[in-house]
Amino acid sequence: MKPIGSNRSFFILSAVIIFISSTLLAVWSLINTIALRNALLAIGTLVALFLLWQYSKQKRVEGVSMPQSANWGQYTPLALSFSMLIWVVIHYFFFSSESGLQFQELGSTWLRVLESILIGTATGLVLREHPRSAQFLWLGIYCSFVYLIIHYLEVYFQTGQAFMPNYYFSSPFGNKINTVLMGGLFISAICGSSANALLNNRPHYPWPIYCYWLLGVLTILFAVTTIIDTRNGVGIGIILIASWVLYVGASKLTQQIKLGKLDWKIGLVTLIPTILIIIFIQQHLSINRGWNNFVDDITVAVKIDEVPHWQDVKKYGYPNTAAGEPVYPNNYERAAWAIAGIHSIAQNPLGYGLLEHSLGKVIRKSYPEATIRSSHSAWIDLGLAFGIPGLLLTLGALLSTIALALKSDSPNRLVVIWIAADLLFTFTIAEVSSKHTIEILFFCIALLNAMLIQPRKTEN
Repeated sequence: MKPIGSNRSFFILSAVIIFISSTLLAVWSLINTIALRNALLAIGTLVALFLLWQYSKQKRVEGVSMPQSANWGQYTPLALSFSMLIWVVIHYFFFSSESGLQFQELGSTWLRVLESILIGTATGLVLREHPRSAQFLWLGIYCSFVYLIIHYLEVYFQTGQAFMPNYYFSSPFGNKINTVLMGGLFISAICGSSANALLNNRPHYPWPIYCYWLLGVLTILFAVTTIIDTRNGVGIGIILIASWVLYVGASKLTQQIKLGKLDWKIGLVTLIPTILIIIFIQQHLSINRGWNNFVDDITVAVKIDEVPHWQDVKKYGYPNTAAGEPVYPNNYERAAWAIAGIHSIAQNPLGYGLLEHSLGKVIRKSYPEATIRSSHSAWIDLGLAFGIPGLLLTLGALLSTIALALKSDSPNRLVVIWIAADLLFTFTIAEVSSKHTIEILFFCIALLNAMLIQPRKTEN
């Protein structure tokens, strides 16, 4: 029996689904691309369904059962993702607060989430058998940042200003958080790919790929420190790269100690990223002063009942820290909104039913003067929208991919761990819980899960 990958039509469809997924990642967070995104999702869903049918058909033809170690537990992230879709429908019929608006989300956002899961699953199965092809996927994200650089340079030559505080409003990403989300995905994918290649040489990449990785990471670091100036992006980038330095450095050093031979090159491999981190942190701190009194600002923000300014800063203004200094607005607001969101989930454990602005709907029950609409933490917003069940299903789907990767021997395991960790961090500190961002989340969960599924054994 020929393996499925030898079928010419299957090879073509595999290339098509990789191209569609790469293009989706390139445009998903760009403004004025909704028509293109919808077209790609629709076409990609049809291709994905055919590919999944081919995989299923191949399994039936082979007549080989899954290995004992590859039980149904390896499908946990996908199972939880589909369970989330079912819960959304159940919520609409039995717990809806605004059925009209919730039905609109069902027919738009959640329909696209379903399409994203199918496309992500099919793409992941292709990457499971061809791990090197993942670089075409990340190339889509890199292209979106190349577009950002070109657009930024055009504005720079017009204004003569290298740093433009409000540029992100007119940038191709339309806001800061889209830059953070896609930049983090790229850096985490490169961290996983490079760590696996350097430590295990599996899969093997030619040197131009390493140059592409370095150039891509530099581009994104420049974007989040200078072009867009986002502390979320800088913080997540530092965590991802620092974890890469520690993991690769420690692993290489351990390998060399066992062999009884130390190589200076390993120090160079980890020194370069460390220097990059220091340079970009200094650049960021020279522009953004939000870190100076971060702890003092948070200390004030958590006192949401004692210090009510967060409810309407236009009316009350901003409070002072214990040292008498005014709080940094961004620090204070986001921390206070997050605490208010957590309290609201406890009071509304089944959720309000809307991805967008559920906090604003719920918070007024306890704080009538509150004008906020989001907690700026996707997990909190998701819990407000679909309650503790929805939060557990979605967060469980993401965490289970990490659990599966930790005990997997797949060449994709490190990529999965880094990307899943990046999503966990990003959705904790950023407002990425609605529209295209929730589509990207479920696409990635399905993609990562499928990349880890153990290949079927064929008969001799």
